This record gives sequence, structure tokens and C-alpha cells, in this order.
Amino acid sequence: MGEKRLPSFNDFSPEILKGDLRICLMAVRDGEGDDAKVIEAWAEEFFKGKQNKRSRANIPATLRSTGLSTGVRPIVLSDFGESVLAASSPLEAAQKFCAEMIRSQNGDILLTALASLRRRKEAITKESLKSELKREGVTSLSTNTTDHSTLKNWMVAARIIDQDGKPNDALLKELLGISATEMDEWAALPLAHQIFLQQLLREHLVAAGPFPAKDLLRPCMSLYPDVFDPAQFSKQIQKPLLAGGWIHVTGLAGGPHGGKSGHVSGTSKLLGIPIERAIPDFNSAVPAELRAKINTPLDEIRKDLFGKDTHRGGLALELLSLRMVLDLGLDPRNFRLRSAQSAHAEVDLLAEGCHLMFSRWTFQCKRYSKESSTKVSLSEVAKEVGIALFVKAHVVVMVTTTSFTADARKYADVISEATPLQFIFIDGEALDAYLGAGKAALLEYARNNAGAVMESKRRQPFAAVADEDYG
Repeated sequence: MGEKRLPSFNDFSPEILKGDLRICLMAVRDGEGDDAKVIEAWAEEFFKGKQNKRSRANIPATLRSTGLSTGVRPIVLSDFGESVLAASSPLEAAQKFCAEMIRSQNGDILLTALASLRRRKEAITKESLKSELKREGVTSLSTNTTDHSTLKNWMVAARIIDQDGKPNDALLKELLGISATEMDEWAALPLAHQIFLQQLLREHLVAAGPFPAKDLLRPCMSLYPDVFDPAQFSKQIQKPLLAGGWIHVTGLAGGPHGGKSGHVSGTSKLLGIPIERAIPDFNSAVPAELRAKINTPLDEIRKDLFGKDTHRGGLALELLSLRMVLDLGLDPRNFRLRSAQSAHAEVDLLAEGCHLMFSRWTFQCKRYSKESSTKVSLSEVAKEVGIALFVKAHVVVMVTTTSFTADARKYADVISEATPLQFIFIDGEALDAYLGAGKAALLEYARNNAGAVMESKRRQPFAAVADEDYG
């Protein structure tokens, strides 16, 4: 598990910055890449004209740690920093800042720690809060650190919490899509409930539902076989989530296993939870224009994919790659190359999975007309192998509307046998099956491919290693 840390907040309190983050950020913009000018402005504004470690090192380190700057010299504001600077008031700036700290910098753990102290009616002090954060798994809180108390003070300035740590649920819901109460309730759910609701959220991302319960349970069982007991689905999963107001259920049959016969959809309570609770970094990884069209039916994607309008075809290609990632139970992480950068002919995407083991996948989708005789070549596969090795991927997925050359397939076989890499080649025929039948066809194709890969990799020389005498 990765370490949980809070950002650095040296000399970055609301008191030092006069309650207005924009003053500090404006100095960066006005400095226009001249760090000496920026540091001089900070010294004048915050430290009575004294240029010392506080202005020269601490504030730049905090800008970098919180993501307000790009982290390089000369100091330059990040997109996040620019958005905070553009706030219309000190309050709005603080709220934008704190929302991002909660969303991506473990600020939610601070809210959890404050809630725990309040429930136990313990005084909230610098030391008690630090101890509670350590219990929550936060590391690198040194003896004299004020990082946690400074972040708390910014949340107070943003009116996200009061001085006693009580959260403003309505404001948190407005800023983040989830209140502190809902965060606590979600965190308290058993693992199986969280996994099932995450799967349901993923399904609602592309369709309104309701969804057959057995279709929701199947990927949960496949990815987490030790967590779910299908014979106990109704008792252990469906009834508690129904009672908790997370799901709607219709069409149940009688008998002990009737729960799996019904249809399930999320309630407004579940659908109000940000999608990043199910797919981390989804909003930052997926461009807004794709998020807006993610529920486009596959038959419409097919129509645009093979249409004459190159822009619509490029968007269809991006939606195709994104839908494949989601249908395979993966999380999109980054578009390496978008279709507009390649004349709408291809798109590259990185994705990750966290199932029984972590895996990283590269996707390349190529779009040719139905009449084209062009095939994906050996050199194009070799390029993807190089990229996969560079980003430390485990699986290379290549999708084309046509087919692959024999040399390309042979090359992939050689690489698969010689290295840990695996390949999934989805040609025009397999693509047609997916666009026609949906996720089930893709999952069946992937499972069959995995069987073939396992058979091939059994020829790898692990037996010789096993026979070594290690004394």
C-alpha cells in the first residue's frame, strides 16, 4: 500500500497569507518567470521585507507539495493554481483549494480524524489530531509539524468546518458531491458492499439501468472471488444495501437464491456519490467532452466510427477505447495520444486494474475505413512494446477496424514468450462482435485470449528455475 501523506504547509497558514491565497499566487503570475521578483514580493507581503528561508524555500515547497505550482523552476502556477487565482473572493479561493486537498491530497482523512475525535468527545489539539491521523495511516508527521493543523485552519477559513471540527455537510456536498456524513457512511461499508456499489456506479456511468443482479455479481465474483459468496448474495449484499438506501431492487423471484434473479439500480443517494469513489482520478483522466458522451450507445459509436466525418469518427474512436477499458473492469488513467493529434486515425490510452493483483494496460485503437486493406504491422506492434516497457505495463491491447499482419502476430508471440508482457489483439471481426453484443462479447474474447496466453507462457522456463538446487 502507498504511504498516506499530507502536503507540506510551511509558512503557508491563513494568518501568514492574510487569509487570501490569491495574493501569494498573484505574485507568481506577476513575476513572469523571475523567481527573485516573486520571492521579493512574498517577503514584502508576508515577512516584513525579509528574504529568508521562509520566502525563498518554504513557500515554493508548499506550492509544489499542494499542486498549486508545476514544481519546476522558475516557479509557474499549475492549472489548479490558476483556477484558485481566478476565484472571485478569498473565501472562494480557500474553498477551491481545500476541495482539492480533500479530493486528492488526503484531506478527507483529516475530516475523518476530526470526526473520530468529536465522536469520542476528545479535545481537538495539534497533538490529538496528529495522533488520530497516525491511527488513520498518515505517515511523515514529524514532531514539530504543523501541516495538519494548518490544513485544518484553511478548512476553517473556507467554512468547510468550524473551529471545533464540525463539518459543513451542505457545503462539502456542493464542492465535492459527497458530504462528510456520506464519506463516513461509505467508509464504514463492508468491503463486499463497497465493491458491489462501485460496480453498480460503473454500470450507471454508461446506462440508466436497472441491471440484472447476476450481471452485476459476475464481475465482482470474477475479480474478487474470495470476497463474495453467490449463495449468500441476497442476505449479505442485497438486503443490507436495500435497507441502507443505496439500491432499488425489482423483479425478485422466490426461494433462497431469488435475489440473483432481480434487477438492481442505484438510488439518488448512491448516484450522488462522485464517480471517483468507484474509478479513482476519473474526472482528471477523462476529457470533459468524452465524459459528456460516455453513455453513447454502441450502435451509434459504430455508425460514427465508420462514417465519413473525421471529427465524429475520432470521437467515436476515443469513446470506443474508453468503453472497452470500463467494460474490462479497468480504470482509465491517461490518454497518451488523442485522435485529434493523429488526424482522427488512432488513439492511445493507459489504464490500470486493481483486482487480485495490480496491472497496467496500454491501449491503442486504430481506425480505418471498411474498404481499407491496411493492416496493423510488425513495426506498429514493436512501437507499442517499447512504450509498454517504458511505462512498465503488463498488457498491450491493440484494436483495429481491419486486421493484423501475420508478422505482427508472430512478433507478439515471440515477445510474449520471452517477456512478462501479454497481448490482446482485437481485429475487425472481434470488434464487430463487441459493438453488436456489448460487454459480454468483449469479456468472452478476453477470457479466451487469457487461456491462449497461459498456454503459451507455460513454455517459459520456470521449470528449470524450480529444479535448481539452492542447498
